Amino acid sequence: MDMLKVESTRSTHRSLYERQHVLPYGDTLHLAECGCPDNWSKKTRAADLVDMLFQQAFNRYQQGTLLPCRHLTIAYMLPHHNVTGGMKCLVEHVKLLTCRGHTVIAVHRSDTANTAMPPWTDIKPSVDVVCRLHQRLGDVYPASKIDVVVVGIFHQVAELLVGVAAPVLYWEQGHEWLFGDPVRSQVQHNYRKQDQLFHMVMHLPVAVAAVSEAVQSILTQEFGRTSTIIPNSVDCDRFRPGPLSSHPYTAILTAPANEGCGHPKAGVRSVLLVGNPSLHLKGFDVAISVLAAVNQVVPLHITWVCQTQPTAALVPALLASGLRIHLHVNPPQDILPELYCGHDAFLFSSRYEAWGMPVLEAMAAGLPVVATACLGLDTFARHGMNALLAAPQDVMGMVRNLYLVLTNEQVRCQLQMNARQTAEQFTPVAIAER
Repeated sequence: MDMLKVESTRSTHRSLYERQHVLPYGDTLHLAECGCPDNWSKKTRAADLVDMLFQQAFNRYQQGTLLPCRHLTIAYMLPHHNVTGGMKCLVEHVKLLTCRGHTVIAVHRSDTANTAMPPWTDIKPSVDVVCRLHQRLGDVYPASKIDVVVVGIFHQVAELLVGVAAPVLYWEQGHEWLFGDPVRSQVQHNYRKQDQLFHMVMHLPVAVAAVSEAVQSILTQEFGRTSTIIPNSVDCDRFRPGPLSSHPYTAILTAPANEGCGHPKAGVRSVLLVGNPSLHLKGFDVAISVLAAVNQVVPLHITWVCQTQPTAALVPALLASGLRIHLHVNPPQDILPELYCGHDAFLFSSRYEAWGMPVLEAMAAGLPVVATACLGLDTFARHGMNALLAAPQDVMGMVRNLYLVLTNEQVRCQLQMNARQTAEQFTPVAIAER
């Protein structure tokens, strides 16, 4: 079965060159007063010169003609302390670069935090710096000693062009504004202003890296930016196949009164969900519909690892589904790998993703994956090889795929084997050596 193909399209608002339609909502990110300079064009901006020099240096490094001569001092701007796939990978960068002998400064801007590193990790940087909201980086660390600044969210890019002589690398890991999510047009929570800021930042003279081919394509077609791909990674020593976890659940939803809290009974298949119920983009409304349909013919035991309790918007669907859903709400990160283990399938229903970290973690745990072909997954997920994919919001397509995985042992075992092999190609060390 072939992966979904997308059609080419053109937009007169953007620079006039051929582009592929990769956006999930509409054919352009650009609106009136979107934040981009008027009549901008590629090869006329300082940003284009930065892209050219960055690409030349990267190519020379890959060819072996540009060699490192010393360890670097690298500042990592950590945007928040939430448990997200993007944050986990930024933290993993800090660990890997520190282990390789570089001086890594973890920086977090906050008036309440005591450390730059989030409380859910035990990884230690060379230097941990909290920058208060009224301060700049140069106020809390000698800016002249920094060789490069890595930024994980666009909100912090512009300020680093003032007072810090070191080059800035913006690692684009995806967000609502990059994919044109309709939420970006809302006035509340300053979503509209943030969208304008994102468009402005995309024309600033900073080097840009993309987490996936999908993100790279959007940056090129929408903003004319040339970016290098720095993929996410997974620790295959931590995330590995194993038996079902015995850790107690936080809660059980929609369970009959006599439902126990143990492992699934004989004949019942175990399906894992991972993700934040409050994010519409994660498509858990679709996942519930899929699970409810499959549960009519194959009894299911569902585990959901999530940051928060399911939102009120999902409650009616949950109540109507008749599903038994066992929650692990905001579990400690040290037990997360165990929670992935031993399930018969992993279900992932996002409408769009820049990467899809839970999918790679599930693959590392040797789970057969049923997922949506939601852009970022294309970097490592191959339909019929290491996952079964359907179009986003294609309930019946996902029902067919999940039913196949749960009832066909040969398919399930083949996906498990290929999934683990795929994950082993995306370990931190493997990514660093590319």
